[in-house]
Amino acid sequence: MPGRVAVLVVTMVLACTAAPTTPTSSPARSEPAATVGVVPASGTPGAACPAIRQISLGAISGKFGYPSEGSPPLALIAVRVEDPRVFRMLHTPQLPGGALIPYAIGAIEPGTYVVLAYVEGSGDGLAGAYTPAVACGLRADCQDHSLIRVTVTGGQTTSGVDILDWYAPAGIFPKRPAGTEPLRAGDSLAVCNPYADSANIRASAGLGFPVRRTLDNGARVVVRDGPLGADGYDWYEVNLAGDQLASGWVVAYALRK
Repeated sequence: MPGRVAVLVVTMVLACTAAPTTPTSSPARSEPAATVGVVPASGTPGAACPAIRQISLGAISGKFGYPSEGSPPLALIAVRVEDPRVFRMLHTPQLPGGALIPYAIGAIEPGTYVVLAYVEGSGDGLAGAYTPAVACGLRADCQDHSLIRVTVTGGQTTSGVDILDWYAPAGIFPKRPAGTEPLRAGDSLAVCNPYADSANIRASAGLGFPVRRTLDNGARVVVRDGPLGADGYDWYEVNLAGDQLASGWVVAYALRK
């Protein structure tokens, strides 16, 4: 991603990975809408967006790694078991290898999920996952590559979900879900926050950056850059349609084709 540097603190871990811990209290939630600077959509606000769902969201955290000298760009995806069309995703940049890297995926709707990683640009091919082989230590005799189901509870973070099993035979892990391909620069989209009637546009990717403005659901935007993972969310830089000077970063789940 031109002009941007992603910095991650990496921690070497030598012990075997434990099973996911009991969910703990978490600030997991949707990116909140600000109360000032709302830009109304043209036409009927929110006309193209689904109804808002007032639900408490959860999160999944753990570590990921890649069995090579460097980790390529990955898409970490939590996929709902009952309906693969429901997922939450976090992109990671290319990183040095040899370390386990902490991650968190936020704003996950309550339910049961499996968690996988896909190499960007590999199509449905190379994938890693959270499986019993991870807790086994990924030794040669650790042959259980079935996907562990992870329960997400509203307002809680399920931790210890380590995406490290890249050793399953071909065809064991599911193909990358439809609709998880990254957006591209120039894509025209609508703001459709599933959990509020508007979405924050921030100065950069991350919850710590100031809110430049708020866009009502239904407002049209054009993608400039992204995705960039930060604070448990994927973010895209967008322009307000018709105003090339009105730009900022918005969480990916608040955008809809």
